[in-house]
Amino acid sequence: MSAKSSAVQGLAAAAAGLLIAACGSASALVEETPVTLKPVPGSSVQQVQLSAAATHRLGIETQAVRVAAGANAGRPGTHEVMPYSAVVYDTDGSTWTYVESAARTFVRNRVTVADIEGHTAVLTKGPAVGAHVVTVGAPELLGAEYDISGEE
Repeated sequence: MSAKSSAVQGLAAAAAGLLIAACGSASALVEETPVTLKPVPGSSVQQVQLSAAATHRLGIETQAVRVAAGANAGRPGTHEVMPYSAVVYDTDGSTWTYVESAARTFVRNRVTVADIEGHTAVLTKGPAVGAHVVTVGAPELLGAEYDISGEE
Protein backbone atom coordinates (compact mmCIF):
# COMPACT_ATOMS: atom_id res chain seq x y z
CA MET A 1 0.00 0.00 0.00
CA SER A 2 1.38 3.40 -0.94
CA ALA A 3 1.78 6.23 1.53
CA LYS A 4 -0.90 8.16 -0.40
CA SER A 5 -3.37 5.22 -0.14
CA SER A 6 -2.61 4.85 3.53
CA ALA A 7 -3.14 8.56 4.12
CA VAL A 8 -6.45 8.53 2.22
CA GLN A 9 -7.67 5.49 4.15
CA GLY A 10 -6.61 7.14 7.41
CA LEU A 11 -8.50 10.32 6.52
CA ALA A 12 -11.59 8.37 5.47
CA ALA A 13 -11.46 6.29 8.68
CA ALA A 14 -11.17 9.39 10.83
CA ALA A 15 -14.01 11.04 8.92
CA ALA A 16 -16.26 8.02 9.35
CA GLY A 17 -15.42 7.92 13.04
CA LEU A 18 -16.48 11.56 13.35
CA LEU A 19 -19.70 10.80 11.49
CA ILE A 20 -20.50 7.89 13.79
CA ALA A 21 -19.56 9.85 16.90
CA ALA A 22 -21.54 12.90 15.82
CA CYS A 23 -24.63 11.10 14.65
CA GLY A 24 -24.79 7.74 16.35
CA SER A 25 -25.19 8.96 19.89
CA ALA A 26 -27.38 6.76 22.10
CA SER A 27 -28.55 9.88 23.89
CA ALA A 28 -30.30 11.26 20.82
CA LEU A 29 -33.90 12.25 21.52
CA VAL A 30 -35.15 10.91 18.22
CA GLU A 31 -33.87 7.55 17.12
CA GLU A 32 -33.01 7.70 13.42
CA THR A 33 -30.37 6.26 11.16
CA PRO A 34 -27.79 8.98 10.48
CA VAL A 35 -26.72 7.55 7.10
CA THR A 36 -28.55 5.50 4.50
CA LEU A 37 -26.67 4.07 1.51
CA LYS A 38 -28.47 3.17 -1.71
CA PRO A 39 -26.93 1.72 -4.88
CA VAL A 40 -26.82 3.94 -7.94
CA PRO A 41 -28.02 1.80 -10.88
CA GLY A 42 -25.26 1.16 -13.43
CA SER A 43 -22.56 2.54 -11.14
CA SER A 44 -20.14 1.35 -8.48
CA VAL A 45 -20.88 4.36 -6.26
CA GLN A 46 -23.62 4.61 -3.68
CA GLN A 47 -26.01 7.40 -2.92
CA VAL A 48 -25.40 8.75 0.59
CA GLN A 49 -28.48 10.08 2.34
CA LEU A 50 -28.08 11.83 5.68
CA SER A 51 -30.66 12.44 8.36
CA ALA A 52 -31.42 16.07 9.14
CA ALA A 53 -29.51 15.72 12.42
CA ALA A 54 -26.45 14.23 10.69
CA THR A 55 -26.44 16.98 8.08
CA HIS A 56 -26.58 19.61 10.80
CA ARG A 57 -23.97 18.00 13.05
CA LEU A 58 -21.51 17.56 10.17
CA GLY A 59 -22.03 21.14 9.04
CA ILE A 60 -22.49 20.08 5.41
CA GLU A 61 -22.02 23.02 3.05
CA THR A 62 -22.26 23.15 -0.73
CA GLN A 63 -21.32 25.54 -3.52
CA ALA A 64 -22.25 25.54 -7.19
CA VAL A 65 -19.81 24.54 -9.92
CA ARG A 66 -19.25 27.68 -12.00
CA VAL A 67 -17.52 28.93 -15.11
CA ALA A 68 -14.44 31.11 -14.77
CA ALA A 69 -11.96 32.63 -17.19
CA GLY A 70 -8.57 30.89 -17.43
CA ALA A 71 -6.08 32.48 -15.06
CA ASN A 72 -2.94 31.67 -17.01
CA ALA A 73 -1.79 31.77 -20.62
CA GLY A 74 -1.72 27.96 -20.81
CA ARG A 75 -5.52 27.81 -20.45
CA PRO A 76 -7.19 30.62 -22.37
CA GLY A 77 -10.97 30.75 -22.44
CA THR A 78 -13.42 29.66 -19.80
CA HIS A 79 -13.35 26.57 -17.61
CA GLU A 80 -15.54 24.85 -15.07
CA VAL A 81 -14.27 25.42 -11.54
CA MET A 82 -15.26 24.45 -8.02
CA PRO A 83 -13.74 24.95 -4.58
CA TYR A 84 -10.74 22.67 -4.05
CA SER A 85 -12.31 21.67 -0.71
CA ALA A 86 -14.93 19.77 -2.74
CA VAL A 87 -12.29 17.39 -4.15
CA VAL A 88 -11.86 14.04 -2.39
CA TYR A 89 -9.30 11.38 -3.23
CA ASP A 90 -10.00 7.66 -3.53
CA THR A 91 -7.52 5.06 -2.27
CA ASP A 92 -5.96 4.86 -5.75
CA GLY A 93 -5.60 8.64 -6.03
CA SER A 94 -8.67 9.14 -8.25
CA THR A 95 -10.39 12.50 -7.79
CA TRP A 96 -14.07 12.75 -6.93
CA THR A 97 -16.63 15.19 -5.59
CA TYR A 98 -19.98 14.72 -3.90
CA VAL A 99 -22.90 16.29 -5.77
CA GLU A 100 -26.12 17.08 -3.95
CA SER A 101 -28.76 15.13 -5.90
CA ALA A 102 -31.68 15.86 -3.55
CA ALA A 103 -32.17 17.30 -0.09
CA ARG A 104 -29.51 15.77 2.22
CA THR A 105 -28.63 13.25 -0.52
CA PHE A 106 -25.23 13.08 -2.21
CA VAL A 107 -23.67 11.06 -5.01
CA ARG A 108 -19.93 10.74 -5.63
CA ASN A 109 -18.95 11.94 -9.13
CA ARG A 110 -15.56 11.48 -10.77
CA VAL A 111 -13.76 14.73 -11.63
CA THR A 112 -10.61 15.44 -13.58
CA VAL A 113 -8.64 18.32 -12.10
CA ALA A 114 -6.51 20.19 -14.61
CA ASP A 115 -5.02 22.59 -12.10
CA ILE A 116 -5.38 23.96 -8.59
CA GLU A 117 -5.30 27.73 -8.32
CA GLY A 118 -5.32 28.72 -4.68
CA HIS A 119 -8.57 27.37 -3.25
CA THR A 120 -10.07 26.63 -6.68
CA ALA A 121 -9.95 23.39 -8.68
CA VAL A 122 -10.00 23.89 -12.44
CA LEU A 123 -11.81 20.96 -14.05
CA THR A 124 -11.53 19.26 -17.43
CA LYS A 125 -14.27 16.82 -16.41
CA GLY A 126 -16.84 17.11 -13.69
CA PRO A 127 -20.39 17.96 -12.71
CA ALA A 128 -22.41 20.39 -14.80
CA VAL A 129 -22.21 24.10 -14.15
CA GLY A 130 -24.69 24.91 -11.39
CA ALA A 131 -24.45 21.50 -9.70
CA HIS A 132 -23.99 21.87 -5.94
CA VAL A 133 -20.88 20.10 -4.62
CA VAL A 134 -20.06 19.42 -0.98
CA THR A 135 -17.35 21.80 0.25
CA VAL A 136 -17.58 20.94 3.97
CA GLY A 137 -18.11 17.33 5.04
CA ALA A 138 -17.02 15.49 1.88
CA PRO A 139 -14.44 13.28 3.69
CA GLU A 140 -17.15 12.21 6.12
CA LEU A 141 -19.40 11.23 3.20
CA LEU A 142 -16.55 9.20 1.69
CA GLY A 143 -16.01 7.41 5.00
CA ALA A 144 -19.73 6.69 5.28
CA GLU A 145 -19.95 5.40 1.70
CA TYR A 146 -16.94 3.10 2.21
CA ASP A 147 -18.34 2.02 5.60
CA ILE A 148 -15.10 2.86 7.35
CA SER A 149 -15.78 3.12 11.05
CA GLY A 150 -12.31 3.99 12.24
CA GLU A 151 -12.36 1.04 14.63
CA GLU A 152 -9.94 -1.87 14.35
